[in-house]
Amino acid sequence: MTSEHSVQNSKKSRRLDWIDQTKGLAILCIVIFHFFQNYPKDLYLITFLDQEGAKIALAAVDLFFVIAGFTTSYVMILKLEKSNLSLTSINFKSWLISRLMRIYPAYLLAVFCSLLLFYFFQLLPPFNLNLILSILGLADYHAQSINPGFWFFRVLLQAYLIMPLILPIAIKNPVMILLLGIFGGVVFKIIGLSLPQTSWLFPYYSQNNSIGSYWFQLCLGLYWGNLFYYKNKFVKVDYIVSTVFFLVGSSLFILLPFWGINATYKLGVDICLTPLLFLINYLLFTILNEKINLTKIISWILAGLSILGNYSYQIYLIHQPLYFVVFSSLTKSLSLDGYLKVFVIFVISIILLIVYVFGFTHLEKWVQKKIKFMLPN
Repeated sequence: MTSEHSVQNSKKSRRLDWIDQTKGLAILCIVIFHFFQNYPKDLYLITFLDQEGAKIALAAVDLFFVIAGFTTSYVMILKLEKSNLSLTSINFKSWLISRLMRIYPAYLLAVFCSLLLFYFFQLLPPFNLNLILSILGLADYHAQSINPGFWFFRVLLQAYLIMPLILPIAIKNPVMILLLGIFGGVVFKIIGLSLPQTSWLFPYYSQNNSIGSYWFQLCLGLYWGNLFYYKNKFVKVDYIVSTVFFLVGSSLFILLPFWGINATYKLGVDICLTPLLFLINYLLFTILNEKINLTKIISWILAGLSILGNYSYQIYLIHQPLYFVVFSSLTKSLSLDGYLKVFVIFVISIILLIVYVFGFTHLEKWVQKKIKFMLPN
């Protein structure tokens, strides 16, 4: 989500617009899903969209981890070749610190703004260990007391902490990082399937408490970032293998319930579906960008998705707390009924979210400037 959203093509010296637009589409799916997830379940359609939207939202999160790996390896190779440096010349300690300085200020600012919102609406969580861990970005999904969506930061933090170990492999031997991704991803899913869902370890292997759930996606992105840098495209075998796995995964997702097996998305189906979903987004946005001058509607849509993609990390951090306070207030105060009420609250939520993101991003830039000023050169 946060990794190098100013990615540039080394040969054409331009942004990889399709990356921004893929992130934009992904965060849009997540924002809409969380609306129905958090909205009071007093209508059948809300319950249905919550349950079915979860699959789309999970796929969107998978795309973010592929993109995180893709942009990390792509930008690192770009940096090395542009400055004529060797891999051994990279100070990964300094690299890691710079990455943490990119993600932590926004996270802490989101925590502060969320708590401020909760204070004004009298929704402050109790002060306990879970709150402390949540503020530090270390709470898992079940211990999170501010925003359940903050689990993403915890997993993203894990991804960055292990990156100095796996990024050199991805740059020197991209096939090896892909194989490690497949092996590690399969092992984590097998462990998850072998555990009862009541086990406290279950969420760490199959849901959203550890990088293990996204290990394959991250390594796949590292592999493709290297490949795309040198070839400026994806090769034929990528499409063939991804399509085969997509068909296998889709078939299992449909058939396993008939055999009495609970085929939840994160228990392995994501490994089969994610590669092709990423490639489809690449093809879709590459084609649309080539035809951007055909209609203003296409141009506006792509521009909007690019903006969403550029601020996807910030949007993710702050949108759910806003939903909490908006829903608790508007669902009680509006005298409308049924789906009209849902529509009105949805429109109000989106308008408030746009204003909130605008203010938050400007405040974040101010904080970043202050931090850079205080840090020694």
